[in-house]
Amino acid sequence: MNRGIVFFDFDGTLVDETKKIYRPTETTLSSIEKLKRNGYLAVLATGRAKCYVPETGIDWDGYITSNGAHAELCGNTVYDRFMPWGIVQRIMDKADAFNYIYVLENQEICYTNGMNDENFVRTLNTFDISGSPFHPVSEAKRPEVHKMFLTFESMDSYRSVTQEFKDELVFGMHRTSLSCDVDMIGTNKGMGIEKLAEAAGVEINSTYAFGDSVNDYEMIKNVGTGIAMGEHVQLLDDVCSFITETVANEGITEGLKRVGII
Repeated sequence: MNRGIVFFDFDGTLVDETKKIYRPTETTLSSIEKLKRNGYLAVLATGRAKCYVPETGIDWDGYITSNGAHAELCGNTVYDRFMPWGIVQRIMDKADAFNYIYVLENQEICYTNGMNDENFVRTLNTFDISGSPFHPVSEAKRPEVHKMFLTFESMDSYRSVTQEFKDELVFGMHRTSLSCDVDMIGTNKGMGIEKLAEAAGVEINSTYAFGDSVNDYEMIKNVGTGIAMGEHVQLLDDVCSFITETVANEGITEGLKRVGII
């Protein structure tokens, strides 16, 4: 019987690219191992597609990826939501007109028009993301797309695309680069959590989540106990149960101790 589930965002929560902490610390690894021994499931809940989540040293019980468009428990998919191809094609056409870089993401492979683009490569390097999961869009055969990822050279490009698609898509700007996630309205980590918790037979009041960014809002709001990292967007102040320490100051361990899981 699972006592509960703890969901962990990746960028800005388990790691912090601004401090060059690209993998969970040894203290974090030890704390997550302890909570698993104490009967709790540990689930990664990230905006990344699974194919570019690095090895963390954590034996995850489940994944919520692409901002909630995909959820799996113990290796079994429990939820998928794909973007309609018509919308994907329109964004690709917009990219050609405004010269921005896009990525079509699913869990196995990502396709991009920016393989050799300096801004795209810089964005990958900022987050210490390997380029191996990314392939030229010319190789794509109308793939299933969970999420899109865009990079820009200016905010003018960002404002142009967000205005055109504001009634269909959600654009989540990243904190440290001119890039953003693109999701269907209604796709969010909170939805993925609902599906995964149901599959695991765990009540929502026995769920916990750590996050720091805009794409963590529904997750922090909808779990039993939502914990904001020490460095986080102000939006989370209204929905989190409390604020823990930063990544560098072992915020995960501090938060887990505070709720009595470890």
